[in-house]
Amino acid sequence: MITSEMVSILSVGLPAIGALVSAIVSFIGVLPGSERRLHRLVSIHNEMPTGEGKAALEDAVNELAVRTARRVVSTGAERRERRKLDGGKVGFAIFTVLVGGGVAWGIWFLGSLAHALPVLQWTLWVIATLVTLVTTFFAAIGLTDLYEDPEKDAANKAKREAAKKARDEARRAARNEPV
Repeated sequence: MITSEMVSILSVGLPAIGALVSAIVSFIGVLPGSERRLHRLVSIHNEMPTGEGKAALEDAVNELAVRTARRVVSTGAERRERRKLDGGKVGFAIFTVLVGGGVAWGIWFLGSLAHALPVLQWTLWVIATLVTLVTTFFAAIGLTDLYEDPEKDAANKAKREAAKKARDEARRAARNEPV
């Protein structure tokens, strides 16, 4: 039988589990089924009789193999070497899970203490469940892109430098200094 403590632990753990699964899927970069398709085409090619169709299928298999290998090697390895975690996003996700889970657990605990008033108990449990769902939602949003974007960072740095240069020029103009 499921007790209120078990449900409480699950309700607090749900955001953490969702965040962990989202992070793992984001890190691994789940690939589509081109590997299965390639395996199936190779087995069909091996069973085909010699002829024009077999040569065309061999070309298609080779092309798919090259594309799959390039995608796995270039997008996976190169991107993983360059990727850096964005500390702010990771911190936001951890903060969201801790605060939301703590609030949900506290409300659930209060509901467990209010067993003399069933309506209050169930109301608090529903509120705790809603807080858990909202926490899971925000944790999942925070973990959609954990990595820094170098192009966006370079653009932001250029904007900051341009704004600083404009401020410096405005200050010099206010003081009547030569540029």
